[in-house]
Amino acid sequence: MEHKSTAQSFPLAAEAASSTPVDWRSYFSMTKPTISLMVVVTVIPALFLTQNELPSLKLSLVALIGTFLASGSSAIFNHLADSDIDQHMKRTRTRPIPAGKISSTRAATLAIAMAIASFALLYTMATPLAAWLGVIGNILYAVVYTMYLKRRTVQNIVLGGAAGCFGPLIGWAAMTGTIEWPAWVLFGIIFLWTPPHFWSLAIKYKDDYARANIPMLPTVKGLEVTRQQILFYSVLLIPCVLSLSVFGIAGWIYGIIAGALTLYFVWLAFRLYTTRENQRAMPLFFYSCFYLFGVFGALTLDRLVYLLN
Repeated sequence: MEHKSTAQSFPLAAEAASSTPVDWRSYFSMTKPTISLMVVVTVIPALFLTQNELPSLKLSLVALIGTFLASGSSAIFNHLADSDIDQHMKRTRTRPIPAGKISSTRAATLAIAMAIASFALLYTMATPLAAWLGVIGNILYAVVYTMYLKRRTVQNIVLGGAAGCFGPLIGWAAMTGTIEWPAWVLFGIIFLWTPPHFWSLAIKYKDDYARANIPMLPTVKGLEVTRQQILFYSVLLIPCVLSLSVFGIAGWIYGIIAGALTLYFVWLAFRLYTTRENQRAMPLFFYSCFYLFGVFGALTLDRLVYLLN
């Protein structure tokens, strides 16, 4: 179903923001630090999986910092593009641009500077492929998802969610200059995790999205379809997550921890679907945040134990 917002992408109202110094926390919040940290965490196991020895500390730091800069840059571009709709949503109306704390010009300057810094760091100190992957991820999130998909289709978070999956690809490319299939599996885990994670939050803020004229799944297709789709993508996580153990990329530590975490994820999604109790959506959302850290943390631990033995 196609649905197009009539709102403009880059309103000029925020240009009237005060020229007085702004609390650095306002700028930092625009990088969506929780999401950017999550993206950085997904880089770490890729660094350990690329070779049979501990990864270079210098190259690892370059990959992590470069990824954070790219993710933070795309988040700020997201704030810019969404500032017109953010003012209509209770959850987002206090963000720096709609609240008048930061002008669009300042935000754009910071976003561009971070994007350039990310590209330069990854290109000169890691590999060109890693640098270009950072650029592609930025464009997918800021332009393809935020400015187009989010405002036009209920599949916005499915298609646009790919932008948040680039961490493992950047990490793998930074270490080797190539992308091998285990990195794509990690990409797939994040890709399948994103719809249940985001739609569980969208259930709670269904009315907010309706007011902003954003065609999120709960708003357009209804809560029953949303709960069904959450369960569908959660179940798909099982073979994707366990494939790393099945094909010998990861060991028993990862298999047990990641398997248990995934089964509980599916159980929460199943209970949300079968009980039709929408208050179960937020516990699923909060668990989904922990889940990604847990799975990628378990993979890092598993690989670290292997390399140290």
